[in-house]
Amino acid sequence: MFLKYIYLLLISAVPIIELRGAIPIGVSQNLNPIYIYIVCVIGATLPAPLLVFFFRDLLKWLKKNRYFKKIGDYLDNKVNKNSKKIMDKKILGIILFVGIPLPTTGTWTAAMVASVFKMRAKDVVIGILIGNIIAGIIVLSLSYQLI
Repeated sequence: MFLKYIYLLLISAVPIIELRGAIPIGVSQNLNPIYIYIVCVIGATLPAPLLVFFFRDLLKWLKKNRYFKKIGDYLDNKVNKNSKKIMDKKILGIILFVGIPLPTTGTWTAAMVASVFKMRAKDVVIGILIGNIIAGIIVLSLSYQLI
């Protein structure tokens, strides 16, 4: 049983899937909803500090490397497309961006945008955590058909 929660933690740390996909998986396995929620929020928030600190350098490397240039350009375009939504409101923008459970509005994108725009790591991680708390409540409620 414990391994299923570790599995959810790892799934919720994966880009694109994050807690938006991990919570329904936990619900489908009839796991405890409180544990599902806590594990998925933690798992979705864990990558944030590393992404904030290292994404800028990774993006530069990808764009310079001839084999990964297309990936670097794709990520750069994605970040720039979503940056206006976040930068207008700073920390509140991050909370809202992550908290509304839509595709590509999770921890990874918010952390990458914040990294590129050199936002304070502490503010970014707190904003992402609060956003994941909100998104987790929404996704868990939807998974149990409460809303």
